[in-house]
Amino acid sequence: MLDSYYFSKLSTFIQKEFHPLRFFSSVTASLIAALISIIWAVSSSHLIFSGSLSPYISIGIGLILVSNIVTGLLIASRTSLPGIIPSIQEPPVAILSVIASTIITQSSVDNIETTLLSLIVIIILTGVLSGIVFFTLGFFRLGSLVRYVPYPVIGGFLAGTGWLLIAGIIDNYTGIKVSFDNLSHLFSWEILIHWFPEFFFALSLVIILRFYRHFLLLPCLIFLTVILFYLFLSITGISLDEARGMGLLMEPINQENLLPPLTVSNLKNADFSIVFRNLPQMFSIILLGVIGLLLNISGIEVALEKDIALNHELKITGIANILSGLMGGGLTSYVSLSRSVLNHRLGASSRVVGWLLSGFCALALFGGMSILSLLPEILIGGLTLFLGLNFLVEWLYDGWWKLSKSDYFLVLLIVVSIGYLGLLQGIIVGLIVSMILFVIKSSRFSILKKISSLCYCSSHVQRSSLETKIIKKHGDRVYILQLQGWLFFGTANQLFNNIRNRLYDVDKPSIKFVLLDFRVVNGLDSSALINFIKIKQLLKSYSVYLILTNLTIKDQQKLQKQVGLQEDFIHLFEEMNIGLAWCEEQLLAQYYPTHKSCHLLETQLSNYLPPSVNIAKLMSYLKPFKLLPGEVLFTQGQLSLGMYFLESGRLSVVKEIAPGKTKCLRTYKSETIMGEMGFYSQSNHSASVIADEHSTVYFFSSHAFKRMEREEPKLASAFHKFIVKLLIERFQYREQEMQN
Repeated sequence: MLDSYYFSKLSTFIQKEFHPLRFFSSVTASLIAALISIIWAVSSSHLIFSGSLSPYISIGIGLILVSNIVTGLLIASRTSLPGIIPSIQEPPVAILSVIASTIITQSSVDNIETTLLSLIVIIILTGVLSGIVFFTLGFFRLGSLVRYVPYPVIGGFLAGTGWLLIAGIIDNYTGIKVSFDNLSHLFSWEILIHWFPEFFFALSLVIILRFYRHFLLLPCLIFLTVILFYLFLSITGISLDEARGMGLLMEPINQENLLPPLTVSNLKNADFSIVFRNLPQMFSIILLGVIGLLLNISGIEVALEKDIALNHELKITGIANILSGLMGGGLTSYVSLSRSVLNHRLGASSRVVGWLLSGFCALALFGGMSILSLLPEILIGGLTLFLGLNFLVEWLYDGWWKLSKSDYFLVLLIVVSIGYLGLLQGIIVGLIVSMILFVIKSSRFSILKKISSLCYCSSHVQRSSLETKIIKKHGDRVYILQLQGWLFFGTANQLFNNIRNRLYDVDKPSIKFVLLDFRVVNGLDSSALINFIKIKQLLKSYSVYLILTNLTIKDQQKLQKQVGLQEDFIHLFEEMNIGLAWCEEQLLAQYYPTHKSCHLLETQLSNYLPPSVNIAKLMSYLKPFKLLPGEVLFTQGQLSLGMYFLESGRLSVVKEIAPGKTKCLRTYKSETIMGEMGFYSQSNHSASVIADEHSTVYFFSSHAFKRMEREEPKLASAFHKFIVKLLIERFQYREQEMQN
């Protein structure tokens, strides 16, 4: 049964992928991709194996083709998005070219084979290590961590890579290192003719592709360039040998040298001191490979509007690079943004594309490289220069309009640093400056989300009108600061200065309470603790209470250890609402000492209704009853049958927000009324009300009210005015809070 299942699955796959139209699209896409990959392999090899290593360019081509074959087969077979294509990427090539030129300058001419083997070891070792890092990140689902690298640093790296590509090609063609000192030599006529044709071709590609973005345009321009080149040879009568002697055509590639016998015994002859000296550059290839892979995947997701399993791709790419290195490839390879999008635009969203691409690269490796000697040199060098120019234009020209001035300055600084100091040093400079800019921007960002007092902000405790008026009258004595963001030395110093300025402000009432809410604080750095010590000392000297709410356990432990929270004037509460309620109670205890004394409902009503109202008559329409702690007054969804007067005790309004999950919305204390909205609208209760303690409640039913309207119309009218006044007061308080 299992065999029949897999046979059926295989049969379905073959019928789908080898349908004539779909298979034709796959073949077309793979041919275009193979052509670009092989040309890029030749260009990259020219860039890496330059100078005294130029006789071994064919070995470099072989290494790259092996990488393309192995990674193409594995990634095409196991990727989560069929049709995406891996390739060696520009950043590793640029860094390897720098490593190669450094090795050449440090080695003697007599030791050229040792230099070659050392470079090959570096290439293979970097590929294997890159694969291990890719796989580890994917296995532990850590790929998203690399996304925290600042965007301008990535942009500066890409632009710097573009500069290295351009400088490397010009150096390769002229033998002159690109620098300000050598500008006059580079633009002399004898030198200019060696690099300007390729540069003009690359610049033309950049300009054309900026205005016309069809996916077939680049392959067509490559084909047209070859046609025009041979048309030029035909018109001028220049033979192939003469063109090759003039440097217009590539030198023939020795097919036998594409696959040198790279055995362990051969590689032992490498100079491993050179390998160890270049470890920082190798690690930069690995780091930038991870960043490049993640950025390319994100770009493909956006361009194709498809989801890609990020960690899965990291693991597959890691395995592919490890096997590639062990099999004699080794150049770090991962999914290519441009070629993958090109495939899907051609309708070739199939695994077959990757397999065919590997097959075409294998044909070139095992006997088809002779045709590349017919490719014009302007095409090989021009494509590499095109990639470098494209990076520079994208980040140094387009970036001027797209980036903030500080971010653009950082990109430019990284490019200049890479040009003068090197790739890794330039990135380090960028990271250091980005951290400094982050601190500067953070210090300008206000840590204070909201500043308020009890005049405009209140707890969820519903109190009597008299208590509410007293709290609002003296609410300025409670200074409420809702904090936000990350607390470190600079932002915490803002907090200290704000509290100090408020204490020194003689035009406002003196404060007795400072409430700090940490609900939207991201974290508390140890450097911020110095300012909290200063805040504690300042408030203690002024006999001001400090209330801290919504502190995480971790931040609370930091404050407890470094600042000390055991003082009598410091109070911690889990929620801001609880802290506000505590402050309200302290104000009432000072300015309304009798607020906790329990009055009969008749006495309470006499404080709010005019003397002409017969309170005893009104009480006859009310029905008293007692509630025990935990007893339900009414439930959510129940039809409202009247309103309730809370004579004594405490009730909580609880709403069910999910099955089995409730939230306390408000707490009612004595001398308050609830259910008045439902009383008039005859709607269902939106929440339940539960007694927190022994409570005495009076119920005024809708039927009793209608009876009062018939029997005592003047009393009913006075009661109407009383409720309307109560609702207006509550609305005004809420409006003040919202405006604040």
